[in-house]
This record gives sequence, C-alpha cells and structure tokens, in this order.
Amino acid sequence: MLKINKIINIEPFQITGIFNDGQIKKLDIFPIIQNHIHHKGVKNLLNESVFNNAQLGVFGEIFWSKIVESNDNHLMDYDISPEYFYNNGENVDS
Repeated sequence: MLKINKIINIEPFQITGIFNDGQIKKLDIFPIIQNHIHHKGVKNLLNESVFNNAQLGVFGEIFWSKIVESNDNHLMDYDISPEYFYNNGENVDS
C-alpha cells in the first residue's frame, strides 16, 4: 500500500513528501483548491497559515483537520490521497 511517510516541506500551496518506496514528490495543491472551492471551507486553504497546518494521516494521506463543512454543518477533514499525490506530484531529486 502506497503511503506518504513524512512531509518534508510545506510552502505556499505546495507540499513535498517522501513515500514508503523512497520516492520524493512535490505536489502543487493550488489547482486542487480551485477545483474544490465550491465545497464550504476549502477556501480557507488559501490562507497560508491554515494551509501550513497540513498533517500526515494514518493511511499516509495529507489532511487538514476539520476544515470542510458538511451539508448538516459538521466539520470534516479535507484530505489528499497518497495515490493522487504520487501520480500527480513532481519527482524531486534527493
């Protein structure tokens, strides 16, 4: 199972992580935010201090805790799967 083992850098709207196969990838998150801006709360990720609170989940995903509001007004995590990150991230030389 593919996992991000560690977040090694967070910069404005980009995250770099090392995967359990040793690959280092950098993902531009800005287009994802733009595509999901219609979800209540995703716009908060445009705030750099909120964006910088990205965390690593137990399944190797990147997530922001309690940032998206559901239809019944509950706050939910917003996450990016390790598979998406791996397949769409740019390779970084170690």
